[in-house]
Amino acid sequence: MLLHPEKHTDEELDRMLDEEKVSTPDTNEEWQRFQTMQYNTVAGKDNGLTKRLIRLAAMFVGVLMLSGIAYAAVRWWTSAPSEEKADDGATVTEVVAQPTETIEATPDSTQLKPVVFQNKELATMLGEMAAFYQCETVYKNEKVKHVRLYFTWDKTKPIDDVVETLNKFEQLTITRENQQLIVE
Repeated sequence: MLLHPEKHTDEELDRMLDEEKVSTPDTNEEWQRFQTMQYNTVAGKDNGLTKRLIRLAAMFVGVLMLSGIAYAAVRWWTSAPSEEKADDGATVTEVVAQPTETIEATPDSTQLKPVVFQNKELATMLGEMAAFYQCETVYKNEKVKHVRLYFTWDKTKPIDDVVETLNKFEQLTITRENQQLIVE
């Protein structure tokens, strides 16, 4: 009617304007109803669903905390060394050592298979080799320890052959004196 008043008669416009107005709610009554509803919810007079959800959440958090504390206690208890008092009152710490295996190399042993070092530091490689050949490694230059190499170590070869092969790398020089590998 507002967009095209020419399509409507004056009587239709008057009838629309004479219709009863929509009643507006009493704000005081609505405010009182709202306060009563809020009071009942806080006082626990609602259906109890909120209280049950809060209790369930509290139980879940409690179980989770107890589980975490129990896990931490077990980890601490198993990793801490046991301490005992000696006769003279001093504290003695017990350290449990893992048994080590000694493997004797025989020509038909699987221990003599070639070892492939791929992008390994020289210190790691020479550590394994020195342990196998029962010798000590001495580094004259600390930077050489961190040189990375690709190398295939044949355990059937004597240590002098292995040192000669390693010396073909330009970054390092290894010499053998008695039971020592000296790296420069």
